[in-house]
Amino acid sequence: MADLGISHTHVNHYGSVASKKPLTARHRLQTLLHGALFTAAFLFVVAMVCGVVG
Repeated sequence: MADLGISHTHVNHYGSVASKKPLTARHRLQTLLHGALFTAAFLFVVAMVCGVVG
């Protein structure tokens, strides 16, 4: 394997795309929460730039 700066442990950890498990409810909820936080932060920055906040 080419030396790409990651160990075999990480390669084995991520696995192949075909071996992905179906998403659990917890993982879906966490993804939704992260998306909501990212969107809120982005909108806050846009509001600051436009002079709506601050």
